[in-house]
Amino acid sequence: MEERESAKEEVYNMNWDKGFIQSLKEVAYPPELYHYNKISKSIEGGFGNVTDTDLQFFHDHGYLVVHDAFDQSDIELAQQSIYDLIDGKYPDFKGVQIEPKLHKYLAELSGLEKRKATRKIHGFVDCDSHLNSMFYNQDLLQVLARFMDDEPLHLQDMALLKPSDFGSEKPWHQDCAYFNYPLGTTVIGVWIALDQATPENGCMHIAPGSHKEPMIHFKRRDWQICDTDVSGENDTLVPLEPGGCLFFHGLMHHGTPANFSRSQRRALQFHYRPACADTITTEARLEIFGSEGTNAEC
Repeated sequence: MEERESAKEEVYNMNWDKGFIQSLKEVAYPPELYHYNKISKSIEGGFGNVTDTDLQFFHDHGYLVVHDAFDQSDIELAQQSIYDLIDGKYPDFKGVQIEPKLHKYLAELSGLEKRKATRKIHGFVDCDSHLNSMFYNQDLLQVLARFMDDEPLHLQDMALLKPSDFGSEKPWHQDCAYFNYPLGTTVIGVWIALDQATPENGCMHIAPGSHKEPMIHFKRRDWQICDTDVSGENDTLVPLEPGGCLFFHGLMHHGTPANFSRSQRRALQFHYRPACADTITTEARLEIFGSEGTNAEC
């Protein structure tokens, strides 16, 4: 066990000394912003155990947590697929984004350091066969079809890697604020844990029931809900084991704090839209979610 932990230490520290790691640790948000009061409710046993009662729970609360959604083999293959994408196995793939704090060092990063530094990967379902099979998992799609009462179609695919030691916060927001679909469109996010997701390493925080209406977003640390508009009393933690899955409505308020722990927190995040969905212009979306031209302040 000691040898394994020592090897892990070497992979995640590499040539970066403690002073350099410490210099990357910056908390740019109020410390009380992620003080959760509740733990999410959940069901066991995978997608096949989702009942009509769970369907109603999703519509009422805006989320559903399903444990054991994917097995260990799926998760291990997904982890390797992510490394393949970062390591350049697919020369034409350009969807790797490293932590902003490390971008100026990009040309100097070794292979292991680039793995450590990667924050996000996007647009890979047509590139990697295993990640494609997870996105289009038939049991997953059947659950989504029940939620949407329509055929679920691809909207977005990402891997959110939240590195250990300095992984950035993703401020509270609504995903529909980023997508050009009219209000009333049932956009659904599916967040799949590839590592254990804990309070210490930046697991998801949600506000159940917040999916009923849009919120004005502001350009602050990101395109986000104003910190003072976040409902701390409703902050609900979503801890997950690898293979666990969170379904959440596109209007659900959610965010993840920075990760200063010694454990990374990798996850896949897929978004789906109903086949019947129309699109709107960016200008129309910003009339709903944007603060420009309003009296809203943050």
